[in-house]
Amino acid sequence: MKLAYYPGCVARSTGREYEISTLAVCRALGVELEEIDDWNCCGATHVSNEIVSTALAARNLVRTELPVMASCSICYSRLRAAMIRLKDRKVRERVNEALEVKYEGEKDVEHVIETITKSLGEAEDLEDLVVRPLAGLKAAPYYGCLLTRPGGGIDSPENPSILENLIRTLGAEPTDFRLKMKCCCGPIFMPEEEAAAETLIRILRNAKESGADFVVALCPLCHLMLDANQPLLEKKFGEKIDLPILYVTQMAGLALGLGAEELGLEMNSVSTRSVLEKLEAAEGEGAEKELC
Repeated sequence: MKLAYYPGCVARSTGREYEISTLAVCRALGVELEEIDDWNCCGATHVSNEIVSTALAARNLVRTELPVMASCSICYSRLRAAMIRLKDRKVRERVNEALEVKYEGEKDVEHVIETITKSLGEAEDLEDLVVRPLAGLKAAPYYGCLLTRPGGGIDSPENPSILENLIRTLGAEPTDFRLKMKCCCGPIFMPEEEAAAETLIRILRNAKESGADFVVALCPLCHLMLDANQPLLEKKFGEKIDLPILYVTQMAGLALGLGAEELGLEMNSVSTRSVLEKLEAAEGEGAEKELC
């Protein structure tokens, strides 16, 4: 499988561990990625002009003939939203006035979780890929608010299950995480810090109460808000959360037998040591049972 890789801006800044683990997992799955040449910002939610944001997304899409894979949920959502807007002839004409290479038709755009799920589903023998099942681990599936929007894409906007299904495929157990689609408040963190903090602590409390060993994130902004901000939230609210936040690619990489360094786990703000130790303990128990 060969895909055009759209990194997005965060992959080269605060989300480096997401890109590191994305590239490692795709290599392990035999997925060839070709980075889009001279890509630009996806036209994320801070670009208020609809034509400008659509044109920014369209410029990325026309720079490759391959299906496009994005790891960021915001980028994925913006690229899909742009394709929907570009069905309008007037919008397409205005956008094409600004593009050197014109947008002529729809592209295939997928999120990295789709790439992983598809690759595992097409495997002749799943055990050849999932060499280190995540047995004994419980994961809280955190979708955030943009992965399933606009509708008609990756999963149900109201009740998605793709992440829970992947967690089970990798041998772990998804927890009943009630706030799995609650917005991380990333866009309002600066102007409405108090409101954002209240929401974030609720999300983390709910994930902790669900019995999760870690949270699985699909978006670098969601990861940043729950991971990097966690020590600040603990201090603000006077409570210990200590809940690792793994990218979906880091979780998948562990099950594929990749090492912590290959997945950038040392770059996470909240230590992932507890996850690795529990996984190693489960492996040890499994080895003992085989000997008996």
